[in-house]
Amino acid sequence: MCCAFLSNANSALAFSPSVPSKTAAPRNHLHILGVANGAAEIDYASPMRQRPRPEGGDVAYTQENILRQLRYYNDIRKVGGRDCVQDLYVRDPNSSGDNTRYWFAGKVARCTGTVSPERAIARQFNLLEEHATRIRPVELGRYFGSLEFYAAPGDTEMLTSQNDPGIRLEKVRRSAEGAEEVALLEVGLNLEIVTNQGLGFCIVRTEDGVVPPHLIA
Repeated sequence: MCCAFLSNANSALAFSPSVPSKTAAPRNHLHILGVANGAAEIDYASPMRQRPRPEGGDVAYTQENILRQLRYYNDIRKVGGRDCVQDLYVRDPNSSGDNTRYWFAGKVARCTGTVSPERAIARQFNLLEEHATRIRPVELGRYFGSLEFYAAPGDTEMLTSQNDPGIRLEKVRRSAEGAEEVALLEVGLNLEIVTNQGLGFCIVRTEDGVVPPHLIA
């Protein structure tokens, strides 16, 4: 038995029969039959058809790309140590003034002899921004495409949490000339994993990235 809905005399939306036959289409496939003008039949594997691959090319937000850049991060760090690492924070657009919130997003590593800090960040920016909106969907999710990122020296999370005025956040650009030419194995990314019941790691600074006066002991 089949079920069909006729929208007009020239076209139909039909589901394949429940009893297979030699001429029947595969089960669970939806067919849009363009009868008019000899239009070709379009076949969709519905509802289980594969989702399109995310945009972003070799830095699209996929498990494959995330794990690859983490592997490169670890490889680079083993050689260069903390000097080749920067901590990255994303500014919360819902805050301002001396109470501007910055959410920790992860760490970027680079081969210091061949890649500048600006290019290392820009080359992996899509992964960074996608991840930030996913770990902070309420605060950052609606601002994808316009988020502002700030860098601090590598492995200074403890100092920033203690409001050390010697650690200043520096705004970084979303793009940098020549970034697309950087080989991915020359840069790495260690994205933040939120494990404290979703609280995350957030610090308060001024809009310029410095510790506000009311937080300096």
